[in-house]
Amino acid sequence: MSISAHHPDPRLTAVPQAEEQQSRGHSIHFRIVASLIAVASCFRVFVCFDHNPMDYLVSDMSRHWSNGVRFPQGGYTGGADPIAYQVYVSAVHHLTRDNRLLVALAAALLSVLMPWTYYRASRNFGLSKISSLWVWALIGWAPSLSVIYHFIMPETLLLFLEGAALWMTARYLRKGGTEAFVVLVFFWTVASLTKPTLIPLAGICTLWACWKRIPSLRQIAIGATLALALLLPQAIRSSLAIGFVAPFGNPWMTRIMLQSDAKLVILDFYGHYQARTHFRFPDKHYEMEFGSPSFYMRSLEPVSHWAPRRAWTSTKATIVIDSADGENAWKEAYHRFDSGWDTWLQHWRENIVLFFFAQSWPESPTGEWDGHLEYRSRWLWAPLVFLVFVLNIREFTHRRFDLIPVATTLYTLCIALQNTIIMEGRYRKPVEVLLLVNLVWLFGRRTTPLHQSDSVSATSP
Repeated sequence: MSISAHHPDPRLTAVPQAEEQQSRGHSIHFRIVASLIAVASCFRVFVCFDHNPMDYLVSDMSRHWSNGVRFPQGGYTGGADPIAYQVYVSAVHHLTRDNRLLVALAAALLSVLMPWTYYRASRNFGLSKISSLWVWALIGWAPSLSVIYHFIMPETLLLFLEGAALWMTARYLRKGGTEAFVVLVFFWTVASLTKPTLIPLAGICTLWACWKRIPSLRQIAIGATLALALLLPQAIRSSLAIGFVAPFGNPWMTRIMLQSDAKLVILDFYGHYQARTHFRFPDKHYEMEFGSPSFYMRSLEPVSHWAPRRAWTSTKATIVIDSADGENAWKEAYHRFDSGWDTWLQHWRENIVLFFFAQSWPESPTGEWDGHLEYRSRWLWAPLVFLVFVLNIREFTHRRFDLIPVATTLYTLCIALQNTIIMEGRYRKPVEVLLLVNLVWLFGRRTTPLHQSDSVSATSP
């Protein structure tokens, strides 16, 4: 009896070996990016405890903290500033009882959770798990998006809400339904009530979602009612405090600062007793000086000592506002500084330079080690904008349109080319996170279409 040896077909063994190598490479890749996320999270916690937010209650940080402590009262600043961050600071104030360690813990928790929301958004937009983890890692390590968390500033909450709103937008695009649409409206409205510079992005994403998944009249009615309910408290509060309805905060102060062409704007605000509502203004006379950090920093250093024109002057402008005159007083003050197209174009050119290269205040000027990281890393954003735009245009020319590149492109142009407020480095932050998500989207692998169910997406490789 002869025994013949069995020789396996090499073509059959090649496939399992290739799959095994791919699985091993995937596992190594996962461990690398997971380690980066873990270290970045620890770094974010360390920053908030190493530089406690309670040690920086000066200037704008002091105003925001005071607004939260005094909430729902607050005088002029309570009525003029967006309400969502005031509610957040008020909650932190009452829950921590101003304990330094607990305030730092709250800041660290928000800092660690923020990049995770963009991971969830990326997964719901259809990116693979590894690609989505890279979104988390890149945002987690970006100095500009981490150092801000040891300050009491609206951007700390804004970045978190932006990620959550993008997540809910992608969720609605996949699932549809009344609940998903209402949650989408809720997060974009609250994000806009944190800082109105996010309103254009909210509009782009909401309109895109409604175009791709047309909501029913019932869903639109519920969403509109919820949005109005969220806007109403600050609409009433601002009407009582500053004399006119401003649910997103007083837009005129920043517009006057730009239009005045002065380095410093002095506000004399007089509260007016309202007999009809029996509202008595907490601060009958409020006086404050307003100036942009962009006039006190050299955004192109060490390459150049360039600064906006008014930074080299000592010009001042004074406006006197009586709340009894309502919004008309602000409009008159604004038009009083109308200086023609030449000045408008000068401001516009300066704002574009500031958008690309301005340091982020209050992080950069502190002279601390993490502030130096933000200061040096700001040079990355201009090349990243150029790279992402070139790759997005390539996508568009091939008739490939998706919300991430469309929203990133439109919102970046909206912020970069605006000429209604003086640009500052921290106003760029909502764009920065979008750029990082967009970058990974361009190179990552999308695994599931947006209209598949959650269960299918959850089992995707």
